Amino acid sequence: MYKLNRPYMLRSACLTLAILFLSVLGAVAQDCAVNLRNAENLFNSGLVEEVPELLESCLQSGFTKAEELSAYKLIIRSYLFDDKTELAEQMMLEFLKKNPEYEISPTDNGDFIYLFNKYRVKPVIQLGIHGGVNMTYVTGISQNSVSGNSVEGKYNNESVTLVAGGILRYRFSDKFELGLEINYSEASYTYTERFLGYQNIIYNKKQRRLVAPLNAYYSPWSFGGFIPYLKLGAGVAYTFSTDGQPTTDNIDDNNTGEDPGATVDRIDYTIKLDPIISAGIGMKYKLPSSYVFLDIGTMAGIRNQFVPGKYSSLESNYKFTGNELRLNTLRFSVGYIFIIYKPEKIQE
Repeated sequence: MYKLNRPYMLRSACLTLAILFLSVLGAVAQDCAVNLRNAENLFNSGLVEEVPELLESCLQSGFTKAEELSAYKLIIRSYLFDDKTELAEQMMLEFLKKNPEYEISPTDNGDFIYLFNKYRVKPVIQLGIHGGVNMTYVTGISQNSVSGNSVEGKYNNESVTLVAGGILRYRFSDKFELGLEINYSEASYTYTERFLGYQNIIYNKKQRRLVAPLNAYYSPWSFGGFIPYLKLGAGVAYTFSTDGQPTTDNIDDNNTGEDPGATVDRIDYTIKLDPIISAGIGMKYKLPSSYVFLDIGTMAGIRNQFVPGKYSSLESNYKFTGNELRLNTLRFSVGYIFIIYKPEKIQE
């Protein structure tokens, strides 16, 4: 008895539906192209009142981008010739919402240009995302030791951690912008200290923070689609998670080898809020209604990170207490920003 091959039948049905769907789309696109040619003939014949009805259904779907631009212009001109100024203005507003960065071309007709120049399109806000890496570097204030002796420890700033977040910007002019970032940011460093000549204490610390800088951006020039910029600002960093891992490296002749300790929570020994100063440079590349960018910047902490006066297990078990320092990061990130425009008629 013949057995149905269900997977084969399903694939065949899906392929048939896809072919039918593409055929319908092709037919619609072909009909809309014909409608545009017919509308141009009607306009040239003086039958302008019939043009909008012939084209408006295809504005939703069916036109290529070039055909859509031509259709909008033809409808606007038809309304103007038919003394329907309000409808022409409504269509111009719709045109500018879809094409906020449109620039007049040499082929545009004078009546379209006249109405176009009565409108301006302003970028309202810019929304974006970015992500990259941090490199942490610390500014030491003082080094503490449970031995009570002065110590000469060393910070290792080679660790690379994650940064990512959202961006909100407002453009005052072609050269000046103001932007707020809300970032998830990690900072990590290693500190090594010699304890009483027989032991090295290696302490790895990692902080997870929400960082919110408010930056001013200045773009002195542009070339092609590339726009370099400088930025300067200030903000705040909120530490919500901190952990440290101590390791003892015994260097005494009778007792050698490393003893890695457990990771411990250090949030109670770290300040929560830290004011920051930010600065950097970057490069934007313009895309339609958006741009991509590369950003290099630093964020310098102002407050001492260590909360003194609290006894911890690190002191009893690993002969280590926290150091007083400021936390700074060097950031490399890439991102994408979408520009939201608002077209409006110029008040006469």
